Amino acid sequence: MTETTFEPTYSLEANEPHRRRAWLSLRTLLVLMVLLAAVPLAVVELVSNGAEQRLQHERSRDELDALARALAGQHRARLNGIGQFLVAVSQAPPVVGQDREGCARYFSRLRALEPGVLNIGLIGTDGRLVCEATGNGQGVYLGDREYFREALRNGQPVFGAYQIGRITGRPSVVLARPVLTDSGRVAAIVYAALDLAVLTGDVGGQRAPPGIRAHLVDAAGVVLGTSGVGTAPIGEPLADLVLRQAVLDRRSGRIDGPPGEEPARLRTLQPVDVGGRSVMLVAATVAMEDVIAPLQRSLFARLAGILAIVVAIAALVWLLGQRLILRPVERLVTGMRRVESGDHARALDQPPTPLRELGDLQRSLSSLVITLEAQRFERDQALGALSDREARYRELFKANPQVMFVYDVHSLRLLAANEAAAVYYGYTRDDMLKKGLADIWPGCTAVGSQPGGRVPVVVSVWHPTGPVSHRLGNGEIRQVEVLASSILFEGLPAALVMVTDVTERLAAQAREREGAQRLEQRVADRTRELELSLRELEAFSYSVSHDLRNPLGAVGMFGQMLQAHLGEGADEQVKTYLARIEQGVRGMERLIDDLLTLAKVARAPLTLEPVDLTALCRDVVNELRQADPHREVDVSLEEDLHCTGDAGLLRQMLVNLLGNAWKFTARTPQPRICVGRELGAASTAAAFFVQDNGAGFDMKFAGRLFLPFERLHGDHDFPGTGIGLATVQRIVARHGGCIWAEAALERGATFHVELGTRQPG
Repeated sequence: MTETTFEPTYSLEANEPHRRRAWLSLRTLLVLMVLLAAVPLAVVELVSNGAEQRLQHERSRDELDALARALAGQHRARLNGIGQFLVAVSQAPPVVGQDREGCARYFSRLRALEPGVLNIGLIGTDGRLVCEATGNGQGVYLGDREYFREALRNGQPVFGAYQIGRITGRPSVVLARPVLTDSGRVAAIVYAALDLAVLTGDVGGQRAPPGIRAHLVDAAGVVLGTSGVGTAPIGEPLADLVLRQAVLDRRSGRIDGPPGEEPARLRTLQPVDVGGRSVMLVAATVAMEDVIAPLQRSLFARLAGILAIVVAIAALVWLLGQRLILRPVERLVTGMRRVESGDHARALDQPPTPLRELGDLQRSLSSLVITLEAQRFERDQALGALSDREARYRELFKANPQVMFVYDVHSLRLLAANEAAAVYYGYTRDDMLKKGLADIWPGCTAVGSQPGGRVPVVVSVWHPTGPVSHRLGNGEIRQVEVLASSILFEGLPAALVMVTDVTERLAAQAREREGAQRLEQRVADRTRELELSLRELEAFSYSVSHDLRNPLGAVGMFGQMLQAHLGEGADEQVKTYLARIEQGVRGMERLIDDLLTLAKVARAPLTLEPVDLTALCRDVVNELRQADPHREVDVSLEEDLHCTGDAGLLRQMLVNLLGNAWKFTARTPQPRICVGRELGAASTAAAFFVQDNGAGFDMKFAGRLFLPFERLHGDHDFPGTGIGLATVQRIVARHGGCIWAEAALERGATFHVELGTRQPG
């Protein structure tokens, strides 16, 4: 066996330029890794801060809504209290009697009890002040005030807008209520002027987060009370245009600013309802920068702390990396180079290192030398074992009963052959190894010369999959099948071939093919004979029809002439005979027509097209009604019955099926015929049924139903020829379908039809 040697495809010297391009030291890499480790921390802080900002946004919005609702509830309670106060005042005797002095004293005492009320007064229907609590407004005209006009007009409590009191000279809002007589007429108007300074104190009395502005405004957006940063002057419109527009639009709840608003703000409006009416609103707002400013300051502080820690760690890694990592690694590199040069003893001379991983690497370097020596010894042992296995495989190859041989894919020279091959081809093993592949396989060619090289190459070998001709030593040609695989044999690209003789099998297959061809020829001959018979039968049918029609026509004509000749003088027996003759002639003519129809159905070419079965059924039923106008039959036709077929043949099928249903319901008191869609049929079929409630038939005779000339009823009961259903069955068969019937005596029959379940013919 030829010995091969290992030759590397690259060298360390060739790779040296790539090694010199390195610019990054291990110590620098460690520092960079420390710095990169800080990036996820910074990202986490940024993401966490973003989540905190979103949470703080929702929290601030909730706090803003809660503050507005609390203020609205506080003012609602105050205004409702004053409203109840005015109810009691309007019913007091000095007020009802419009007693000026008594009324003034009464109002003065009440004003002292309500510090938030600037003044209490009574206005007559003429708009003049009757009395008030301060004693300074005698005869003052208040008829031009809007709250007075509305209360006088509606007779309901009224909450006035912002005003400067004519008596007190101070900003206020008025709650007015009519004083009614027993008849329900407005006799006067009692009012209470509320001190806006007290309302402002109520707005500011709630504990609110920093940066929040709260305003109490009327329905026109005028400020009645305010607190927080940037307070607005009382009596002026809201400075926030978004909130002012929301007040004018009668909106409430959370108010969104315009897209891209700078600076962004949170806003809310909460109504203050009195008696089911919104008389003022609490408007609260806060700037987003005030909400997130503490979070941003906290973020900057945390990022600065992370940066300081990372810089300190990087400096420490830079100092320790030189001593703990770089120097031990340099010593290991020196040891590897000694191993490379063969100086194994000095390669093991390494001082200890404080790092466990580098110590493991030193121990690995020390065991490398031992491993190399062990591998050399094992290689020698493996080569010896390989020689032994090759010897055993050669013996198995020689003793295998399967015909096997090996040949050179370039020269086609036989390199090896087992005993089975020598026996099969009729040579001795030594003689066979002197042969080439062309000696046993005539016509084979080599794969071509292979470019030279130091290492042998396995060449892919192609062999035919079918039988080929091999020549034996005695010149006999045998048919064989070959199975080849590419191998290396003694350093040469070769092919291992296994041969199986298939001569007898191919002969048997040839005999089978010859028998099949003879059978096909017999089938073709029989088909031609059948077609000839069908054509002769068709010609016979037309001939018989023609030969029968002429004498039948003569019989019918002479019978009519005889009847006309005898006239009314014929006796009843003669008339009966003549009627029987005419009836027999008509029956024979119908039979001939049915036979011709049956023959035409069997041979007529099919013209396949979309057919509306419902429309065909409707035409046939109309013809039946015209032919028998005195009958009343209940006919039900399902809509949208469609199929693909020959329209003429399908019409003939429906004429027979519906004609039978019409005929066999003649003796039924209430005849019914139904045509509907069949449920549960194959998806490719057009299925329907024709059902009647007529005479029906016994199911034990169902096998005779579609046979020609077979009739299940007597001609005296229901006339017919017995050809109609046979014609229907052939039409259905030519459309690739099937037909069957279900019936019971005197309970009607149902004919089921499926078209298109197989290939039409």
